[in-house]
Amino acid sequence: MIRKIRIGCSQPFPSPSSGFRDWADICNLVIHIYFKVTMATTLFRCLVLIFLWAASAVCMSVFYSSPKAHMLLRSRRANSFLEEIKPASLERECIEEQCDFEEAREIHQTREATLQFWMVYTDGNQCIPNACENGVCVDQYQNYICSCNPGFEGKNCHLVSTHTNCSVDNGGCDHNCHEMKDKTGRYCSCINGYKLHEDSKQCVPKNQQSCGQILITKSFYGTKPIEGLRPWLMGGEVGKRGESPWQALIFNPNGEFHCGGVLLDEVWVLTAAHCLEKYSRFSVRLGEYKRLKFEGSEVTLPVVKIVPHPKYNSLTVDNDIALLRLESPVTFSTYIVPACLPSQDLAERVLHLNGTTMVVTGWGMDKEGTASYSSDLKHISVPLVERSECARHMVTNLTENMLCAGIIGSIKDACHGDSGGPMMTLYRDTWFLIGLVSAGEGCGRTDKLGIYTKVSNYLEWIDSVKKQL
Repeated sequence: MIRKIRIGCSQPFPSPSSGFRDWADICNLVIHIYFKVTMATTLFRCLVLIFLWAASAVCMSVFYSSPKAHMLLRSRRANSFLEEIKPASLERECIEEQCDFEEAREIHQTREATLQFWMVYTDGNQCIPNACENGVCVDQYQNYICSCNPGFEGKNCHLVSTHTNCSVDNGGCDHNCHEMKDKTGRYCSCINGYKLHEDSKQCVPKNQQSCGQILITKSFYGTKPIEGLRPWLMGGEVGKRGESPWQALIFNPNGEFHCGGVLLDEVWVLTAAHCLEKYSRFSVRLGEYKRLKFEGSEVTLPVVKIVPHPKYNSLTVDNDIALLRLESPVTFSTYIVPACLPSQDLAERVLHLNGTTMVVTGWGMDKEGTASYSSDLKHISVPLVERSECARHMVTNLTENMLCAGIIGSIKDACHGDSGGPMMTLYRDTWFLIGLVSAGEGCGRTDKLGIYTKVSNYLEWIDSVKKQL
C-alpha cells in the first residue's frame, strides 16, 4: 500500500539568529527525519519476516505430514558444503549418487578391491540363489565361478570329480592341469582362444580364429569334418589343402623357396635359426598348398624383423629357433590358422612321451640328392623317440633343447627345404606345436632319426620377444 504523506509548515518565518536561512530548511529537515524513521521501521519489519520464515523452515524439517511421518527418509548429503575436501565415502559417492571407476578407486584404494566392487556395482550380483550346488559362488563380471568343495567339479559343482591329481591322463583335462597346493584335488584351464566347458575339463574354441583347429569340412571335399589323424597319410604323401593351415613358406630375397615356418599369431612366424644364416631379407607366404599354383587363399607378406635366438650355435645347432615379424597382420581364414603352443607342464607331462605320434609337413626334397623341391605340401607321421635310443643311432650330440622322431628301418624323414617347418601333435581335438625341423644326418636314411627343436623350452623367450617388439 502506498501511503500519501502531507507535510505542512505553518510557523512564522524564523529570525536570522535561529540558524536557518528560511522556512524551507525546516521543512527539509522534517522530511529527512521522517524518512530515516520510516526506513528503520521497514528494515525491522524485513528482519522479523526473515526470522519467521526461518522458523517455519525449521518446523517443516522436523514435522512431516502424516504419510511422510510413517516413512523412512534419508536426506541427500551429496554436493553438500565442502564435499570435495571430505574423505571418499562409498555411501556418498556410489550409493546416493552414480559413481565412476575412478571415484570407486579412491574409496577402495587397491585395483583388485575396486574391480571386485565394480563387477557387482555395474552388472549386479551374478551369484543367483543355488548357483553352486556343492561349493561357494564367486561373482564375476556378467558371470560367476564356483569354488567347489573337495570331490566335486563342473560349472556349478554338480559333478563328482573323476581325478584327484594330474598324474593320470592329464587329470582328464583337455589342456592345462593344475594340482592344488593342499593336494586335495586338481582343476583344469585352457590356453588362449579357448574357454572351459561346463564340465570344467573340456576346452572349447571361442571362435574360428582359435589356434590349432583344422577348419576344412565336407563342404570342401564331401567328407566328414576331420578328426584325429585320419587326414594324415603315412609315408610322405600329399594331403589336402587346408590340413596344415599354420604352415608358412619362407622366400629368400630372390623370391625363391627357402625354408618352412609355422604361424603363431597375426604377425609372428616361428622358424629355424639356421634358415637365416645366408640371407638378411625374407618374405613369408601363408595359406599355401600347391607351391607353383595360385589358388586364391595365399597371402604373401614381407618380414620386417628377424630375431634368431641369442644363444643359437651354428656348429652344434643348439637353440635352433628364430622369430619373424610380418609387415602387417594377416587375416585368419579356413587356410590360415595359427598353431597352438602348449604349456611347459602339458608338453612334459603328456605331449613329449615316447611314442607320441607327430606330424611333420613341408615342401622339402623327396629324397636326398635331388635338385628339386616338392610342388605340393607333403607330410609324414612319425613317433617321438627317447633320447637314449636316439643317441645310439646319431652322431650329433643331443642337447636338452632337441627332440628325436622317426622310425628306424623307414625312409620317412624330413629333408632339405623342410627346415623350420612344424612338427605337430593332436591332443584332445587341439593341434599343438611340439618341434621345428632342425637337423638330420642325411635324408630318409633307414638307420637315422630326425632332430627337431624342442619348442616348449622357448616359451618364455617367445613371449618376451613378442612383448618387446
